Amino acid sequence: MQALKRPKTTERRRITALAVLALALSACGGSGGGNSSGTEQGNSVPASQLTKTGTIRYVLEKNISNWNILTSDGNTFETAEVMNGILPGAFIPQPDFTVSMNKDLLVSAELTKTEPQTVVYKIQPKAVWSDGTPISADDFIYQWTTQNGVNTKYTVAGTTGYESIASVVGSDGGKTVTATFKPGKKFADWKSLFGALLPAQIMKTLSPDPVKAFNTGLLKAPSWSGGPFMISKFESNKAVTLVKNPKWYGEGPYLSTVIFRIITDATQEPTALANGEVDAIYPQPQVDLLTQVKKIPGVTANVGFGLLFEHFDLNIKNKFLADRELRRAIFTAVDREGLVNRTVKQFSSKATVLNNRMLLPGQPGYQDNVASKGFGKGDLAGAKKILTDAGYTGVGTALKNKAGQAVGPLRFRYTVGNQIRQTEGELLKATLAQLGITMNIQSTDDLGGTLDGRDFDIVVFGWVGSPFPYSSNQSIYSTRQGQNFGNYSNAQVDKWLADAAIELDASKAQELLNKADAQITEDAATLPLYQKPTLLAFYDKYGNVRDNATSVGPTYNIQQWGIKTSAG
Repeated sequence: MQALKRPKTTERRRITALAVLALALSACGGSGGGNSSGTEQGNSVPASQLTKTGTIRYVLEKNISNWNILTSDGNTFETAEVMNGILPGAFIPQPDFTVSMNKDLLVSAELTKTEPQTVVYKIQPKAVWSDGTPISADDFIYQWTTQNGVNTKYTVAGTTGYESIASVVGSDGGKTVTATFKPGKKFADWKSLFGALLPAQIMKTLSPDPVKAFNTGLLKAPSWSGGPFMISKFESNKAVTLVKNPKWYGEGPYLSTVIFRIITDATQEPTALANGEVDAIYPQPQVDLLTQVKKIPGVTANVGFGLLFEHFDLNIKNKFLADRELRRAIFTAVDREGLVNRTVKQFSSKATVLNNRMLLPGQPGYQDNVASKGFGKGDLAGAKKILTDAGYTGVGTALKNKAGQAVGPLRFRYTVGNQIRQTEGELLKATLAQLGITMNIQSTDDLGGTLDGRDFDIVVFGWVGSPFPYSSNQSIYSTRQGQNFGNYSNAQVDKWLADAAIELDASKAQELLNKADAQITEDAATLPLYQKPTLLAFYDKYGNVRDNATSVGPTYNIQQWGIKTSAG
């Protein structure tokens, strides 16, 4: 899954540009409680029962420094939440983990041939950018050109899928786009492509150097849009204000203004909601935070589960953690059930341990590749035996490796202000102490920088997934990929993941993912902990605010948000 940079409650998204078109929460009202994966939470209101004006203030948990969601720097969850209302895309992930064609943008999108694989998109005749320029094949070509990996100077968040395309051409005055893949190259998740189109004609004016235009041309908030809203004002570290795009060609929008208030301390969000400073929040659930939110009159609070999961990662570049047997001992000793009981189960009885990295409950192909291998069960005796058999001494007191070196201290990183992750670190510290390993706990206020800089020995964070599992895992677990923060490498895993990305038979692709997942478990590179709950809280007067616990988030349907009329 792919990364997102959120301080305080940071998650990393696993699909970058593949599905940046939304993040949201889903329909069906009620407050509190838990629900199973992929079920809709929030509310659904007919357009006839919404006003045609009004404002909503929604919290962002991170400032935005680069508005190009397709770059590695701009590829953050918060940037996506804003740009969902600005950038058009071919397909939109839905709360039930399916994907739907964006009918505002496209008339059709079809896989017309399998050899060579060919996809044909027909763009809505009325679809235009805010300057009146038609959205056309030029925009699709621009995205492919920058994302296909040919010019490595483009600091792209990912090239998966685009690198397999041989050509993208336009016809019918630019309103038909034909993407033809290279001979023998297939891409199962083709619906993930062209998920956040940029205006080619504008991007090319930002600098004479096309690479510079792409990499740093959007350090300032864009004044243009191809979606229902456009940015009218950006106050760094304070707020982003969206207003209606006068050239919008699709449904809605029903609100006249959307204000994204930037609050980087999640503990302050309930207070802001209670005081009427904001209208909707999407923080990581915490026991105290949820208790506060439930006490606010007129607010709906939904706790659900989606394509998000918490995990421990080990930095294999650490001279001690480079030893697989030490890693296996650590993960054998970790008591995930106890960890879940001490953290997320306190506010959701349905929280449970997770036994797969590639596929989550609710997705076809999910199976246990972790507990069945003996990891995460709190088996201290088994962990000590692994170490003893591997030649370690001082097991349980002051661990030394085969070379007689004292193991550690190891440095554990977590996002500042996140009590759950702090607790997870404290539990791990106590576990490692029983093996004879000292671990120091250190928070970070820049999880993205900590991960990118590999500035950790052990780290806890979350992946936000997508409905495109066959291609989205490559950048995380393949050798030397950008989101492979633990420096893991296994040639067989590389091949399985590469094969899964081009396998058009879903059942075969799932089998390949599970092979890779089982091997990653054997190599003890990461340890999935649990499927993460989500919390969406908003005032009841708003309609169509729903949880979409995939990589896109609650703003996936932002043009449908509105204030209910009395009939609503």
